[in-house]
Amino acid sequence: MSLKKLTLALFVSIAMLGVAPSTMAKPAGKIENATAADTVVSIAETIELSEKALQALKDGSLEKADMMALFKKVKQKAKTIESTTTYMLREKALGRLGKARIAYKKGHDKAEVIAKMEKAAEYFKQVKVRYDEFN
Repeated sequence: MSLKKLTLALFVSIAMLGVAPSTMAKPAGKIENATAADTVVSIAETIELSEKALQALKDGSLEKADMMALFKKVKQKAKTIESTTTYMLREKALGRLGKARIAYKKGHDKAEVIAKMEKAAEYFKQVKVRYDEFN
């Protein structure tokens, strides 16, 4: 009887140790305990990158692979914006960015892609306005 309990306890302990690292891990790209200054910098850099992407779409100055990399860079930078007051706007902006990226990837009309990217850039600017209003 005692051996059964000991085996069961050992099994449960090993199972808990196996699960603990995955539950304690932080999400990829997340800044742990971002300060207000970090958030302001993230917002500014995201706006700058989104405008750069918009300009590259208008100029047609980048190759497809480089443009796709720029879309990814904008998305990654936007995900470092950590503010509960701007979360919904950030998600809207990321949604528009995703639509612009997909339209570009599928070779849709240039005007359509630019319009979607303009909307994304506008939402990123609204994130800054909302953040400034509350902080």
